[in-house]
Amino acid sequence: MDKLTGLSLVESATTHATQSAEISEQIGDVKLKATTLNNMALQFAHQGDIAKAIALWEQSLEIQQQIGDVQGKAATLSNMAGVIAQQGDITRAIALWEEVVSTLAQIRAYGDLVTVLSNLDAADESNSLVYLAQAMWLTLRIQAPLANTIYLIRALYNGMPQGDELQAVLGATAMFFCKYRGEGHPQLEELQEFSVKIVSDAANAQGIETQEAFDNWVVQQRLNDPEYFLPRLNQRLEEIVGDGWLFDPSQVVGG
Repeated sequence: MDKLTGLSLVESATTHATQSAEISEQIGDVKLKATTLNNMALQFAHQGDIAKAIALWEQSLEIQQQIGDVQGKAATLSNMAGVIAQQGDITRAIALWEEVVSTLAQIRAYGDLVTVLSNLDAADESNSLVYLAQAMWLTLRIQAPLANTIYLIRALYNGMPQGDELQAVLGATAMFFCKYRGEGHPQLEELQEFSVKIVSDAANAQGIETQEAFDNWVVQQRLNDPEYFLPRLNQRLEEIVGDGWLFDPSQVVGG
């Protein structure tokens, strides 16, 4: 596709979106209008007109706030945060993502909430562990996709000091999820190998070098006992988060 054609397509899409917003207003469908404004903002952002995009997003948010469209508000805020982060204003983007978190928590969209918390980890390295710990805490309570869960465990593992007891607990948890949630998963073998490596790395970090020493270490650390290591993981996660919760954990089922 040449540059001229690509630009024409963007302009055409923007024109159609503008017409859609006008029609929505005429027929009184304010929710559709808010969605259309959100989509228009994305088109202007792609064209590089960030100021226009943000103005449209703010209009969309105002409507969504008025009609109580919480899910739409979360989507609009997330789009804004992504573009603002790309512009280099990380502080403002983080504030918007944190608002997305509280918005998603209102509608108990916990799967999406885990994703946003993981995005925050990449955007705000100074609070990375706090975000990842909240994401992992939620993952213990929902049916999150297995691959996402294992990758989240690895990210949390990498953020811990080498040799920390939590690393071994995370490895045991990864293996547990593969065993009890992995049946029929197309990537199960790969994820199991990944999980075993997490445990092996944790053992090596604690100076465990032989198979006999490893077997004894697993028993001593109770890494073969989910009734021990899952509550222990939960406890450590809550310690990491401290008073840094971006949602109310007491409102989560099983929280």
